[in-house]
Amino acid sequence: MSPIRLQQSISADDDDNDNNDIITKNSKDKTEAEWRDMLTPDQYRVLREDGTEPPNTSVLNNINQKGVFKCVGCNEPLFATDTKFDSGTGWPSFTAPIDSQAVTLSTDLKLIVPRVECRCSTCDGHLGHVFDDGPASSTTGQRFCMNGVVMSFTANEEDPNLVAEVQERSERQPYKLAIGQALPSVLFNLIIGGLFFNAFVVNMSSMQSSSGVGGVGIFEVLPLFPALYYGFTVARSVSRIF
Repeated sequence: MSPIRLQQSISADDDDNDNNDIITKNSKDKTEAEWRDMLTPDQYRVLREDGTEPPNTSVLNNINQKGVFKCVGCNEPLFATDTKFDSGTGWPSFTAPIDSQAVTLSTDLKLIVPRVECRCSTCDGHLGHVFDDGPASSTTGQRFCMNGVVMSFTANEEDPNLVAEVQERSERQPYKLAIGQALPSVLFNLIIGGLFFNAFVVNMSSMQSSSGVGGVGIFEVLPLFPALYYGFTVARSVSRIF
């Protein structure tokens, strides 16, 4: 990857832009004391302690200008405005990173329900999580729900060389949903959907075996609706892989 470019950028806290001057590519080798000196308390809590910023607090939510969103821990390009969309969640959201090497995805079981955690590939900083409820019109169908406090923004006109680098990386290694990334979510949705469908089948069997039943009630049919929803979610996730 090309050397980091240090320039003025928009961040979650404009008063801390000077921190960019001490960012280096060997961010994975920094001690926690060095991270604390470099980052603001909010940035450190999210990037190094896997925290989450409050919704609707990031200035990046309102940015629609063409440009690149970068990691505050290492200044590595992560996302482009072309993939940004308003998810209504209160966090900056994207349909895909700039390429397959920008971020690292893994299964997060902290809340028992499996989630896909997104980390910066260069400095291993926590960025947010990825969900399968992105725009249906996008190529991934995913929502990269990121914490704006750990990203900065550089407009295209500020650094044409950065624009060229991002374009080249996007064309060389375009991001695509991998089977390993989707599998935990697919299995979870398949199990939950199967449980609801089983409840529906049990209700129908009970109705048929009961005497004097006048008809099928709404409560007996109700489990079918979440079963169909989870089934649709599984089918959509599988279709995005291939």
